Amino acid sequence: MLVRVTEADLGVLIPSGVSCDAVITEKLFAWGCTMEKANQDNASSREGLLLRMGLNDNKAGMQGLDKEKINKTIMEASKGSRFYENELKKDQQVNKRIEKMLKLKSKITDQQILKAQLQMDKLAIELDQNRDLSCTIVHIDMDAFYAAVEMRDNPELRDKPIAVGSLSMLSTSNYHARRYGVRAAMPGFIAKKLCPHLIIVPLNFKKYEEVSKQFMPMGLDEAYLNISEYLEERNHCCKRKHLSTSKFGLNEGKQNIIISDESNLSEDMHSCSPVLFDSDTLIDKQTIQPSLPIKEQQCQQSRIQLKSVVLETSAEEVVNEIRLRIEQKTGMTASA
Repeated sequence: MLVRVTEADLGVLIPSGVSCDAVITEKLFAWGCTMEKANQDNASSREGLLLRMGLNDNKAGMQGLDKEKINKTIMEASKGSRFYENELKKDQQVNKRIEKMLKLKSKITDQQILKAQLQMDKLAIELDQNRDLSCTIVHIDMDAFYAAVEMRDNPELRDKPIAVGSLSMLSTSNYHARRYGVRAAMPGFIAKKLCPHLIIVPLNFKKYEEVSKQFMPMGLDEAYLNISEYLEERNHCCKRKHLSTSKFGLNEGKQNIIISDESNLSEDMHSCSPVLFDSDTLIDKQTIQPSLPIKEQQCQQSRIQLKSVVLETSAEEVVNEIRLRIEQKTGMTASA
């Protein structure tokens, strides 16, 4: 069945000598381009949303996970929720800012770019000449701090996947939970889909602040230390002793080490530096029940008392010692 198309049907005035077929073809082409752009925009939006909501495995304990499977679960669990709608709104706002920046970028001339590059090269040279590399500064960050405090106070949680927060939002998760893709800044209801047996512990900021007072923080669970002068003093006064090694508490199935009370160490062994690396050799050691507070004794982890140590002088060894002493003092581990 043939249908005659008129100017009125097309909604346009057809110039003399131009057929309706040509106009229809042009209209269809324009419509197709519009649909293609819309599909591209939708695909870009989905990709952007996935980047916002999908698994970010750039965190300790989250390597080697099936990201595709986890992302699928996250998207399915979140659709229709207020969290999903909020993330969608944020993604649209980001896209608008990107469009604005690209428009500004398109107006920048080659001459302006060259001028800016020369200015930055000059600034880089000035900064490089004024660098002070004489200081050794350490950044220490407690591992899964909120979760670590909760596991210290409730040892039954140590071997279970736990997170701290609520069904609305999580603040952190322990390493068992991270194996399921559960991490900070994830709604608890989504985390439960990834790990149905996840235990969510409510936040207790008062308790975390009390533990935080055990070190000088930049934040609740981190500190910066300038150890430059300490390294110099240590270099002057150190005498080498026998090596002793430590299996650090982060490694599953390995022993924690407790350093003898400083009062029991001879004067020349007052500063010791256990080496935190894998080794099958532990020299002159003794398994003991540590003299820690009752809450920490509840952990029921075997510890080892060091009888013989070596006083190392490198920054790396000092940092290893700091990490070990943090573990002995607080019952929790730290990265540095």
